[in-house]
Amino acid sequence: MKIFIPEKWKNFEEELSEFGRVAVVKKGKIEGSEIIFNGEKVSMVVDAGFRELMETLADLGYDFVALEDFDIKIPKVSSVEEVRKLKNFESLKSLIRKVKETDGAERCGAIGIFVGFVRKTSDKKETVRLEYEEDEELFEKKIEHIEKKLKSNPGIVDVRIFHRTGVLLPGEDIVYVVVMGEHRKDVWKPLEESMNLVKKELPVWKKEVYLDGEIWAHDADYIK
Repeated sequence: MKIFIPEKWKNFEEELSEFGRVAVVKKGKIEGSEIIFNGEKVSMVVDAGFRELMETLADLGYDFVALEDFDIKIPKVSSVEEVRKLKNFESLKSLIRKVKETDGAERCGAIGIFVGFVRKTSDKKETVRLEYEEDEELFEKKIEHIEKKLKSNPGIVDVRIFHRTGVLLPGEDIVYVVVMGEHRKDVWKPLEESMNLVKKELPVWKKEVYLDGEIWAHDADYIK
């Protein structure tokens, strides 16, 4: 799912809808919580956090989300071409849906899932937050490379990986790995391999912030 702030929205809104489902999210004062369904479309007024709302839209199968009246660090775009080049936002449910839509899914009967999330304590220290930074030029290419490598395992039809960046709080999800195979025995080995490859090859750096200080993950490994 692509998330963006549109400029000259009317110029490409209709064209973008030809490539998938589009949701327009407007920021405003919440005066209640309601969902209106008229048989074809859903209108929602909800009191939810930004990430929670984006996950819900991804769960519902939206491909694009246009934000109006938001003052946040989200790409501003003015054309369909710019939107389609943006990195994807995924939820666990959206990844599962996508692997089930893959060619060859009809011969599969197993999906293995790994979810990595922020622990509240690490080495007896209380975690305030984690901060992930990525190499924007290589990040998506490396994920695709890792997915392709895992798909080379016998019986595996599709693999999807999503790794969050930015600030993450204790309990929040960091990474999803979804592996689909013909049989359950097929998915365990690549699922275990997946995080070894992510940690080794993905160009992402982690700062661990604690109540009593902070440290970059590679510094912590060196100290140990």
